[in-house]
Amino acid sequence: MTTEQDSKLWDLGAEQAVLGTCMTVQYIVPHIRTALPDPEAFYRPAHRTIYQAILDLHDADAPTDAVILGDKLQRESTLDKIDGGLLYLHELMAAAPLAGDPAFHAGIVARHANTRRSLAALTRGIQWVTNAAATDNIHDALTAVQEEISKALGDIAGSNTNAANALAGLYTPIDWTAAFSSQPEEIPWLVENLIEQGRSIAIYSPPKAGKSLFTLEIAAALATGRPVLSQPAQPPARILYIDIENSQADIVERLTNLGYGPADLELLQTNLVYFSFPSLPVLDSAAGGQHLLALAKAHQPALVVIDTVSRVIEGSENDADTFANLYRHALAPLKGMGVSVIRLDHSGKDLEKGQRGSSAKGADVDAVWLLVKVSETSLYLKREMSRANHGVPLIELRRRADPLRHELAVGGSGLPPKVTALIDKLDGLQVPLDAGRDAIRDELALAGFKASNETISAAIAARRAGLR
Repeated sequence: MTTEQDSKLWDLGAEQAVLGTCMTVQYIVPHIRTALPDPEAFYRPAHRTIYQAILDLHDADAPTDAVILGDKLQRESTLDKIDGGLLYLHELMAAAPLAGDPAFHAGIVARHANTRRSLAALTRGIQWVTNAAATDNIHDALTAVQEEISKALGDIAGSNTNAANALAGLYTPIDWTAAFSSQPEEIPWLVENLIEQGRSIAIYSPPKAGKSLFTLEIAAALATGRPVLSQPAQPPARILYIDIENSQADIVERLTNLGYGPADLELLQTNLVYFSFPSLPVLDSAAGGQHLLALAKAHQPALVVIDTVSRVIEGSENDADTFANLYRHALAPLKGMGVSVIRLDHSGKDLEKGQRGSSAKGADVDAVWLLVKVSETSLYLKREMSRANHGVPLIELRRRADPLRHELAVGGSGLPPKVTALIDKLDGLQVPLDAGRDAIRDELALAGFKASNETISAAIAARRAGLR
């Protein structure tokens, strides 16, 4: 006879995880059922009762959450057989793992059930042999034992096969015929030269360069079907925007400056799904990834914007594991759905070294863009990394007013002549790239070269970004 202290014969955590997952994620029930077709696989009698009720509810196309399940058990007068009653059902839901594969948890329950089944078969065999010894009927007893063990082995093999099938059923291989026939002949740009459909990019810059404003302009234009960055108007697209930088008042002010007003509210309400300072779990965690995926499934966006990445992670920016976790939990599921992602970030003190923190930041996106503001009206997007090398590596922008907007520079005119001349002078003087405005002004004074503060600031930004 086994007891709850026999930890090798059952796993309380696995049983609770399986039940909690079935109650939380209804579509997983058929996969779990494949691995655990019989409620007797659960060691606790209360767990068997709960699991049978879950199977019954699923067969009836009914929800399997704690409220519906508790109502069913109460109507069947079996709720009082469960220690803790309704409270325990809610505890099971809370025990549902936020990460991992539920089929593996079912496999743990099945493995322990097989162990108990084998032990029971051996125990019965010993009893039969002991009883047969008194009647000299050992041969028949051993035959019965052999049959009992063979039956147990068959049950175990069947359970293992079912568990394997359940795991395999969670994955869908590529249909090559469909994949080749659906491959677009042209690059499916969401915003031409900047981001493709289903791809993810990082845009980073020094503070106050205007990356949030620039990205909001893109998001609002896509949501309302307006032209953007000299790209013709397209049908409106759904955008999911996670903003941990800007308040609602900031966003409305910017949209107003960008030329949006009452006539645009219907499309904005429908297509620009904007969350300002949402209380999401951190996105480098399983919980955060699940919450973000739930939002994506609920709203079906073409693009997700995260502003900024440093505000949505818990791990250190200098730790590569932080961004491996961010990709695994949050970004990979979105990419699997074919959703584009723009991730905003800050540069480090040394612009040449790229995004602030770990170099792993660039490993989980399809392209990395540096936004450089060389003046209040002149900006550049420089592509520093790309997996596909589609489009152009440098985008020159002009910031216009009335309404506020960014336009592609006509003909790619390059840096202003004064800025180019100053860069040449600084390079000739071998002024370090990290030199500030005061140090540069002193060097220029010694060389008898004059330049305005605006030109010096533009040259500093352009040199550090490698714009020539």
